[in-house]
Amino acid sequence: MERTKLLTIALVGLLVLNLVTIGFLIRQSGSPPGPGAPGEGPARLIIDRLRLDAAQQQQYRRLIEAHRRQTRTLAGQSAELYRRYYGLLATDQPDTSQASSLSQQIADNQRAVAQLNYAHFQDIKALCRPDQQADFAQLVDELGQLFARPQRPGPGNSQKNSSEGP
Repeated sequence: MERTKLLTIALVGLLVLNLVTIGFLIRQSGSPPGPGAPGEGPARLIIDRLRLDAAQQQQYRRLIEAHRRQTRTLAGQSAELYRRYYGLLATDQPDTSQASSLSQQIADNQRAVAQLNYAHFQDIKALCRPDQQADFAQLVDELGQLFARPQRPGPGNSQKNSSEGP
């Protein structure tokens, strides 16, 4: 009888745990996406911080799409450069001049990414009304945090994986 009682208590405990888990999942799926939600990312943060109106948000979304296309192109180039660079290690005597050239091309690609992001934020600044400029200045102070997440080179980690460019 003692064993039956123990199994009954365990069964009831597991049932309660399952119900709590299901309730939590239902509650989470019904909540509005936050700044860290997939598909929003930095875009939601920027829209909120700058208090962009509907027309500005529409222009901003167009900027994002153009930025994404350019970022994907650069990410694809980066992946190919890294593939070729590390591919040199497969040979018995890697060509050091080719390795140096590829290393420079990788650096140039990274510089292009930084310049692209800088120009993108200049475009965002241009969208702002005078009353939003102070908000933009404050946002600039936080840009380092937006781009602080580590990124690995390669096609599997292009900007599109973050679902939304800034």
